[in-house]
Amino acid sequence: MTHALIVVVLNVFLVGLSGCSVFEKQAAADTPAAAVDRTAYYLCGGCHGPENIRVETMTPNLFGQKKGYLAAKLRDYRDKQRVNPFMNGIAEGLSDHDIDNLAAYFSSSGSTSK
Repeated sequence: MTHALIVVVLNVFLVGLSGCSVFEKQAAADTPAAAVDRTAYYLCGGCHGPENIRVETMTPNLFGQKKGYLAAKLRDYRDKQRVNPFMNGIAEGLSDHDIDNLAAYFSSSGSTSK
């Protein structure tokens, strides 16, 4: 296999794994901040990397981006105005509230808590 094909196969695998736990029922004592932190980790971390460390160079770094930019791009992916099969699939289940929370999380450099 070529390097590009290996990267694509790995990305498909990681996206599949990252989406498995995102929509599980959360504990009643969960705080909104912890829920956003966990969603960012499971939903975005598989490709974009957890704790500001990218998994590979084909995905952009999300931490520190402008909130409005991130929210607009996520809405574009969700609404299929911007086409990327991986991102369209990830974003299609996000509400406007989810998108705003994720954009705020990444624009503020995310959580440093473990």
